[in-house]
Amino acid sequence: MSDIPAKPKRLTLFQRISLLAFDRPLFSLVIWLTILAFGIASYTTLLKREGFPDVSVPYSLINGPYLVNDAAKVDSEVAKPLSQFIVDQADVKNVTSSAGGNFFSIVIEYQEGTNSETASNSIAEAVKSSSILPEQARANFQPLGNDINERGDDVLLSVYAPKGDKTTSELVEAARELVTTIKRDNLIPLSADIAVIDPYVRGVDPVTGKPAVRQTTFDRYGLRTDQNNFYNSVTIGIKGADGADILKLDKQATEATNSLNAAKSDTLGVNVKRSYSIAPQITDQINNLQTALLEGLVAVLVVCALLIAIRASIITVMSMVLVITATLALLYVIGYSLNVITLFSLVLCLSLIVDDTIIMVEAIDAQRRKLKNAREVIRRASKKISRAMVAATVTATIGFAPLLFTGGILGSFIRAIPITVIASLFISLIVALAFIPFVSKYVLLRPKHLGKDGDEESPAHKSESRVASLLARPILWSRHHRPRQWSLGIIALVVGFSFIGVGGALFQKVTFNIFAPTKDSDQIALTIAYPQGTNIIEAGQIADRVIDIVDVTLGDSFKQASFYGQGSIGQGANQGATLYIDLQSFKKREPKSPELITKLNATFKDFDGAIIKTAQIDAGPPTANFGVRIASENSASALGLAGEVEEFMRSVELKRPDGTTAVFKTVSAANPDTISRLNAEKFLSVNGEFDGADISTLVLLAQAAVEKEFTEERTAVYGLSPDDISFDIGQEGDNQNAFKALIIAFPLLLLAIYFFLVWQFRSLLQPALIFLAIPFSIFGITTSLLATDNAFSFFTMLGFFALIGLSIKNTILLTDYANQARREGKSATESIALALQERFRPLIATSLTAIVSLIPLVLSNPFWEGLGITLIFGLLSSTFLVITVFPYYYLGAEYLRLKISRGAFLQWLILAAIVLGLLLYLKVGPAAMLAIPLTIIIVPFARKILHRHRSLR
Repeated sequence: MSDIPAKPKRLTLFQRISLLAFDRPLFSLVIWLTILAFGIASYTTLLKREGFPDVSVPYSLINGPYLVNDAAKVDSEVAKPLSQFIVDQADVKNVTSSAGGNFFSIVIEYQEGTNSETASNSIAEAVKSSSILPEQARANFQPLGNDINERGDDVLLSVYAPKGDKTTSELVEAARELVTTIKRDNLIPLSADIAVIDPYVRGVDPVTGKPAVRQTTFDRYGLRTDQNNFYNSVTIGIKGADGADILKLDKQATEATNSLNAAKSDTLGVNVKRSYSIAPQITDQINNLQTALLEGLVAVLVVCALLIAIRASIITVMSMVLVITATLALLYVIGYSLNVITLFSLVLCLSLIVDDTIIMVEAIDAQRRKLKNAREVIRRASKKISRAMVAATVTATIGFAPLLFTGGILGSFIRAIPITVIASLFISLIVALAFIPFVSKYVLLRPKHLGKDGDEESPAHKSESRVASLLARPILWSRHHRPRQWSLGIIALVVGFSFIGVGGALFQKVTFNIFAPTKDSDQIALTIAYPQGTNIIEAGQIADRVIDIVDVTLGDSFKQASFYGQGSIGQGANQGATLYIDLQSFKKREPKSPELITKLNATFKDFDGAIIKTAQIDAGPPTANFGVRIASENSASALGLAGEVEEFMRSVELKRPDGTTAVFKTVSAANPDTISRLNAEKFLSVNGEFDGADISTLVLLAQAAVEKEFTEERTAVYGLSPDDISFDIGQEGDNQNAFKALIIAFPLLLLAIYFFLVWQFRSLLQPALIFLAIPFSIFGITTSLLATDNAFSFFTMLGFFALIGLSIKNTILLTDYANQARREGKSATESIALALQERFRPLIATSLTAIVSLIPLVLSNPFWEGLGITLIFGLLSSTFLVITVFPYYYLGAEYLRLKISRGAFLQWLILAAIVLGLLLYLKVGPAAMLAIPLTIIIVPFARKILHRHRSLR
């Protein structure tokens, strides 16, 4: 009997797409080769390479000298009037000023979405036109960004005398000659500006009217050769031209230093070395991610070969390569660069795009064993799985959509992630529907491969069939036997709820930190806070003592270090000195950076002459300290209340939700000789540093503790009120607002997915059933985060959003196939058993392939560990529960669907929404997902009780 239908049936849109590609191979070949070639060209040549994407930071800085040696005069004549003027300008949100004896600095925060460079230039023009500044005051206007210094330099060169026989002024002159040579010989063509970062401030003394010169900064440069060596140095800053490739700029700068050392070292008596560039870090990160991407593809090839077939795995990997190259081409077209975020997104995409490709390949592979006609194989395969593929793709896309609307700096930083992922998801759907049928015609659907006489099933396929049959056996055993069905259903409910409940309970013990520090880093920063009255010579001497200790403590782990020309005496914008230390790569050294930091902090605990703090430098925003501001023009009142706040912060214990406590390990009041203002209003600040790394949690706890302690009665003693107390938590505040927006978006996200699935499945109940895959993942997420000591952070939240699409795909596959069987006349029990048997292989293949593809990402860099384990273990947990207990939930839902009217279901839906909202309001975290299964149980019993009550009446 022929397997070609006697009467052609109406084809769906997706069947027509697949058959068009199958029937017109030459047309398909040209299209796909064109896309592949453009994608490869984009990757190798067209896409600009950079580290993290350029982020528009809505801040700018104004600073400069006013050499009067009187902080009050600097405040009254410069800082205060300038702040009052600026705060009234358009798009200005906040203005914070600081005035010292001879310096002032003003930080301007703009409204979200403001271009800081344009706004800074506008304010500079307005200030100059107003003549608000005294003639002797000099003001430098600079937009702030993710730059190493105020100039926004891309590369820094350190000039030093190897023999140590040059003074700072002599080094400045030598550095200027080097700059002249670089410009004259055009040694760095991609540079826009090259200048010596002058350690001297040059101005006019307003008393005498004569020029005044004072050294306000110093620098030291250290590098490892046979031993660690540190030298007095001067820094040259290099800014790249607009659009310059940072890797090429760095290469030119390195070649220039080699040329200068060869030509000028003997005559000038100095050497020049590159002390700062993001290029090596970019190269390392890109290489790591490229390796993870390649290893992920190899993992996909191996897993698919084992679980499906070798030829099927080749088609899968070819499809994924095509998706990735097409996505790269699209990134180039829309103006994105190849950076750490876009590359990471592509690695993350491996676990997402593998779904469509494997589902399509497996469906074709399954149909070819039943049919002898290749075209009919494509027609039936496309019909069988196109609905599930579209549902899974759109669901995963909706899961990432809220990230598109994340505001603030965080939103700008991660915007490329949802764009890259969403683009790759839709491209993968097109590739699965069009490319796979085309290439399968020649690789998988040759005449000798078709029908029962084709390829013999692999041992893995036979094992999968046995496992699937074993899982389906209890379901079939309960057919037509209501007590057995109820018994198995209750067991499934207990098992599922136990996993969800334990996962929700354990979640309370997971720490919360939006940008948690990584387990290791190749950079650390050592900050020196000088005591009041320290002059520049004393500051340099203290720095030399610090350097000697760093040299001994770090030993072979040290690579190079510099103050980047910004070591100061605590005046103006730079508060103290920060030594930026590059460590040997974490792949080459044994001690991890947190161990080295602990060792350094212990060594400097009793250091005489300054307060030394060491911290890890991570890719995210800098860790914020906790600051309390007391606003008052009455210095005595502010100082009195600040003293009480300082005493309280030294003694308070902050109790976390899991019962553990934290304290402030250091508390300090701001220098009273420096006058600070917020929006022209004078304030004093008290700053504290936590002894824990879960900054986001501790900031919220500390803020609540201060608000509770300093009541109306407590502040009234000083003639102040609680409204005069505010908090300074830096970038953490913006991050928390953005993170809260994601949390608020989560229920809306679920609602959007729900209504899409309602439309797709023409059912109100089944989408709620499909959602069970989400709480099924919670156990794996929480246990893995606890076991690996990772915090619930932005990146784990990102992993959870990705997990929504991955996990829901499994329940969509089973539900859709069971529905098809139901439409063919099979019972609910037979349908879900058949779905489990037939869909077990693609379900396991997609899940395991996604998991294995993520392992290289986790191993490539500690930065991605939290996200990777969230996806891996969340998917493991969800997949296990989907194949073991979900079929019984499906049977329960089918029973309810037959027994409960649509009106009753709408009542349940309203109740579920109320319970979900209540649980979220009570801040029970992921356990809120229990609202769905809980109300499924509650509603039938409530209706029975209500029915009995009415009958008794």
